Amino acid sequence: MPSFHSKNEALVLERLDRAGCLTIEQLAAELPELTWSELFHTIDSLSRSGAVLLRRKGFAYELQARLHEPIST
Repeated sequence: MPSFHSKNEALVLERLDRAGCLTIEQLAAELPELTWSELFHTIDSLSRSGAVLLRRKGFAYELQARLHEPIST
């Protein structure tokens, strides 16, 4: 995982670090400064780089920073 991130990636990782696990909807509510498109692009980038875990749980998607234990399924 790279040691540098964009401003948006840093915002998402900081929120996930504090919360542990959030749904995409919860994260969007916590980051009103990001548009849906910016948030989606950031989550996609972080997921592809392995910095976050993205899991489907029912009808929601949960996010978790990699430094925490994996989300149980």
